Amino acid sequence: MSIELDEIKKHIDESVESGIEKGLKKAAEKAEEEKKEEIAEEIKTITPVLKVDTEDELKKAQDDAEEKQKDMNFGDLIKAIYNFRQKNVLDNRLVYVDPDGKQSTPMQHEPQGPEHSLKTMTEGTDSGGGFLVREEHINQIYELGLESSIIRNNGGFAIPMGSDTLNVPRIDDTSHSSTVYGGILARWGAEAGDKESSEPKWGNCKLTAHELVGYTRASIALMQDSAFAIEPILKRLFGMAWPYYEDDAFINGNGVGQPLGLQNSGCLITVTRQNTSTVLYNDLPGIWAQVLPSSRERGIWLLNHEVLEDLMTIGAGNAAQASGHQMIWIARDQGAMLAPPKTIFGRPYILSEKLPAKGNQGDIGFYDLSYYLIGDRQKLTIDTSAHVGFVSNTIYWRFTLRVDGQPWLQSSIAPKNGTQSLSPFVCLSSTS
Repeated sequence: MSIELDEIKKHIDESVESGIEKGLKKAAEKAEEEKKEEIAEEIKTITPVLKVDTEDELKKAQDDAEEKQKDMNFGDLIKAIYNFRQKNVLDNRLVYVDPDGKQSTPMQHEPQGPEHSLKTMTEGTDSGGGFLVREEHINQIYELGLESSIIRNNGGFAIPMGSDTLNVPRIDDTSHSSTVYGGILARWGAEAGDKESSEPKWGNCKLTAHELVGYTRASIALMQDSAFAIEPILKRLFGMAWPYYEDDAFINGNGVGQPLGLQNSGCLITVTRQNTSTVLYNDLPGIWAQVLPSSRERGIWLLNHEVLEDLMTIGAGNAAQASGHQMIWIARDQGAMLAPPKTIFGRPYILSEKLPAKGNQGDIGFYDLSYYLIGDRQKLTIDTSAHVGFVSNTIYWRFTLRVDGQPWLQSSIAPKNGTQSLSPFVCLSSTS
């Protein structure tokens, strides 16, 4: 009887031990599943940004971003940026561009709350990045500027940059006395005769992206009342600043931390003016004569607004300002009844305060802007922060773009016949 009891007890012990083992195993499996779910949720919160590395992926991300933005006007963009920065509420149509130019878009297609805010965008509040502005909105901002963009809108050769630097080949063409286009030599002769050959000399034009950053501010109360109330303000302010500073660098930049402008180009020819501090008729043929022949049908005149007065009273010869002289730019019977002519020697002119003041080198000149390269690394982005304006209850708006500009030619060209050099960039000197 005791033997049977011992066996029963042993059986019970084994059953209990087996049950505990199964229970522990089941508990462990459940814990593991819960841990996996927890890890999966954690991954979702820390990787909410779509990152692209290859060119194909980048192109697809950009196309997707543009498609999502089609129904987003500029007012919507301003409101979405404000809501994200100030309220941590994400509009999934936003496209963030980091300081390296990489674009990021939300992985999920539904707006996310504060717990799912985009890490990359959040960390970029005070960085050099910002939110991408659509091309049509960029054009609207340009149109509202103090002056339209001179260099871009009149033949500047814009090239997209896939990295911070871009090497553009250029023909090293300085003289046509024996060869053309940097070293091409040709001879007339019999088919079986000896042939001379030469190898074209290629140079390198290195574009380096420089950052242009602008700031303005507006009251938080205005932003809270309506994003559309601030939209025209930002459009106008950015429209005045961005093309202005960009053009100023394209014209006057020294190439150090900024584009190299027309006035500091190695190929710029300066023609000695006839009279100090004024522009006379004889100055104009002097400029025209040294313009590269192929550039005369493409180029434009750029002049400081103060030069217009000289043109309106211009006469022939150095005695143009003498009493009783006859104006030759404005018809004698026109007087002040009609608008001044819109061309000089058949080519249009543009007035700009960004050109050097009258009497200085470059107050008037002729430029074929197809010989000016513009490297676009990062298009216009906008971001906002209330940190600096906290005590005054204002919010700061920042625009950023990265761009470079370089003349394509390094020097003027000596013609095959004649003593005067030729160039696509020619202007008046500072003194007579």
